[in-house]
Amino acid sequence: MTTRIQASETTIDHIGLVGSDIQKMVATFRALGFAVTEPVPLTQPDPDGNPVPLGQKSAHVIFPDTYLELTAVDRPGQGNHLDSWIAKHEGLHILAFRADSAQASWDDMAKFGVVMPPIRHASREVNAGGVRGVADFEWFQIPESIASEGFACVVEHQTPELVFIPTMTNHANGASGLRGVGALVNDIDDAVARYKRLPGATVRSFPMGHFITLKQQRFVAMTPKGMTAICPGAKLPAPPCFASFAIKVKDITATRAFLTSKHIPFQVSGEKSVWLKPEQACGAVLLFVDESTPV
Repeated sequence: MTTRIQASETTIDHIGLVGSDIQKMVATFRALGFAVTEPVPLTQPDPDGNPVPLGQKSAHVIFPDTYLELTAVDRPGQGNHLDSWIAKHEGLHILAFRADSAQASWDDMAKFGVVMPPIRHASREVNAGGVRGVADFEWFQIPESIASEGFACVVEHQTPELVFIPTMTNHANGASGLRGVGALVNDIDDAVARYKRLPGATVRSFPMGHFITLKQQRFVAMTPKGMTAICPGAKLPAPPCFASFAIKVKDITATRAFLTSKHIPFQVSGEKSVWLKPEQACGAVLLFVDESTPV
C-alpha cells in the first residue's frame, strides 16, 4: 500500500508525552533547561461551533519547526482519545506527522481501503512569548494497523504563526529541535514494513535495530534487548510503544555543562550525545544529540 502524509517527504510535526499531572510535567522540563509554555485546556467545536473542553491540558516546548507537547488528561477513562494509552503507562504516546492538507492525506489513505477515523478540529488558546491568539488545527488519527506503538496522527496547521513562536525557541540547555523517536517493537521486520511506506523514508539497519530516516529526523525501531544495550539500566515499558526521543542541541559540550551545573545526572553515549532515564523525563528516555551529528 502507498499512502501520502505529505507530498514528497514525511516530517514529524511533534511528539507528545502523556501524564496525569501537567504542572509536574512542566516543572520537570523547565528544570531540564527547556522553555515551556503555560498549560492551557484543549478544545474542539460542538455542532454549533462553540468550544468544548476535551478534559485535557497541554504545555509546549517549541522549536523553529517542531515541538514537544506535554499533555495531561484530567479524568482518564472518561472518553478522551488518549485513555487507552495512558492506561498502559505515563510516557511518550503521541507521534504527529505534518500535512499540508489533512483532507488530502485522509483521502489518500482512505482510497487504499484503510478504515479511517474522522477528521477533527482542535484549538487552544495561545499566550506565550508575546504572542496571543487561538491556534487551530485539523487532524486525524492514523489507524493502529499502520502505527500500533502509540497514538499516531496527521496534523494540518491552520495558524502556524501561533505555534512556532520564535521568542519561545531559546532553551537554556541548548536544545534546537526534534531529532527523532525510538519505538520498542516485538517484530522489527513488521515495524519497518509499516513505517517505510512513509513518503521519502529510507531504511538502514544497525546492530540494535533499524533507522528509518524522514527528512532530517529519524524513527528508530528496536527490540527491548536492543534498546537496553544502548541505554543500560533504563526502565523501559513493555512493547509495542514509543519509548525514547532525541532532541538535537547546538553544542553537546555546553549541554553537558548545563546539566552538570544543575546537578542533573546523565549517561554519556559517545562523544556527541547523552541520555536521561525515563523517570527524569516524564516516562521516556531523553537523548540530547549534537546537531552536527548526521541523521
